[in-house]
Amino acid sequence: MFYPIMLVLMVATYGIYSLPEVKGLIGEIAVKFALLFLPDDQYIIMNDIYIPAFDGLYTQIDHLIVAACGVIVIETKNYSGKLTGNSRKKYWMAYRDGEYHKVYNPIRQNSYHIKMLKDNCPGVKDEKIYSIICLSFGVKANIETRTPIIGPLRLRKTIMAFDRNSRKQPSKIKVIAKMINEITIDKKTASGRHRKMLELRKERFRKGICPRCNAKLLRKRGVKGEYLICSNYPACKFRASNAV
Repeated sequence: MFYPIMLVLMVATYGIYSLPEVKGLIGEIAVKFALLFLPDDQYIIMNDIYIPAFDGLYTQIDHLIVAACGVIVIETKNYSGKLTGNSRKKYWMAYRDGEYHKVYNPIRQNSYHIKMLKDNCPGVKDEKIYSIICLSFGVKANIETRTPIIGPLRLRKTIMAFDRNSRKQPSKIKVIAKMINEITIDKKTASGRHRKMLELRKERFRKGICPRCNAKLLRKRGVKGEYLICSNYPACKFRASNAV
C-alpha cells in the first residue's frame, strides 16, 4: 500500500511545480523509488553509471538492472507535452504551449548505451538486453516502436513482466552484475577524462586532423554547402560541417 501512495503524492507534487529542474528531480526520484521496491534477491540495480564509449569518451546510463531475464537499461527523460515520432529518426517532435519543438530520440540514445555495454563487457554479449524509456509524469507519447515508453507509475510492472518466465539463478545474476561493475568508472574521473578528450578532439579538428582516427580531413561540397570528411572513409565515417 505504501508504494502506490508515495507515487501518487509524487504525481501531485509534480503537477504543482512548473520549473523544469524541479520536475526533472521529482521524476528521477520517482524512478529510483519505483526501483527500490523490486525484490533484492532477484534484481541488482545500478544507478547513474559511466562506461567507456567510442574514441576514449564515456557515456552515462541512468539506470541498469541485472535480472533473471537478462539486463535492463533504462533511459529517463524530462520531456513534456505530446510526443510523436518513431524509433529510427534522430529527433521526435514535442507539442507544448501551442508550438512544436525538436527533442532527441532517447531510443537511439539507449541503443548506443547498449552497444557500448556489449562492446566493453564481453560477459553480457550472450545476455538478453532490454531497453526501456521512462518519461515524466503526464507525457503523452505516440511513438512507432516496440520499445516500452512508459512513466514511473508503470516502471516496476514493466520490469517484472520481462522476468515472468525466467529461471536464472541469483548467483548468475551476481556474476553478470560484477562484470558490468568492473567496467564502470566514477562520475568525477569519467567527467575529467571525457572533457580532456573533447578538448583534444577539438584541437585535432582545428588542425585539419580527424578527431577519431588522426587521418587528414578533406573538404567537400554537397547540396547543403561545404563539409569536412575523413580521408580514411569508409573505414572512418567522421563527417562535420565546415562551420564546426
